[in-house]
Amino acid sequence: MKKKHISRKNFLKQAGLGFVLTPLAAINMATSSKEDNDIQDTSKCGYTNSAAAGPFYVKNSPESVNINFTNLPGTPMKITGKVLGGKGGSKPIKDAKIEVWHCDHKGKYHPQGSGDISNYDDAEIALRGTVFTDENGAYAFHSIKPGVYYGRRRHIHYKITAKGYKPLITQSYWLDEKGNQRERNDRTDRNTEDCRYIDFRDLGKDGWVGAFDIHLEKV
Repeated sequence: MKKKHISRKNFLKQAGLGFVLTPLAAINMATSSKEDNDIQDTSKCGYTNSAAAGPFYVKNSPESVNINFTNLPGTPMKITGKVLGGKGGSKPIKDAKIEVWHCDHKGKYHPQGSGDISNYDDAEIALRGTVFTDENGAYAFHSIKPGVYYGRRRHIHYKITAKGYKPLITQSYWLDEKGNQRERNDRTDRNTEDCRYIDFRDLGKDGWVGAFDIHLEKV
């Protein structure tokens, strides 16, 4: 039986104003934190740096604001942000395509393979999906907090494509885990710039919310 993946438009319609307001609140919260912590001031970051795609990138993942559409167990996590044009620029990029994937709370990917989504059964697909930016360059998705596995710190993968801009494959990390032993032992994506560390906030029953802005370079 085929899963029913939720598109951005249908998800927002089903969820009502509660979900629409939550990402905006998270963005405002992250903005206020910038006054206290320059590490979250993305205007100082320049272009977002690339990082390895890893062995488990699958093309044509479904469009779904909820990328935990199989309801795997874990701590709820919401990420909001903007895709912006130029080095430290503020030009919103509309209709940027953001492919997202990460492991589950035990460190396993679904699937543990690559290729095209059509090569896998629905039951093999989880914690990966595609979202698009709106007219303000904003995007949002929610999932569960990924676990860790041997040799890697906790992370999320992204592939971003937008007309007129260079495609980008990158990863984001947890600010409160920066500099810990696991990160020091992680040989992947060394010298990560500050703005790829997400400063998550605990919203109680709504889980953890963080903001990740992405800056693309023009072609």
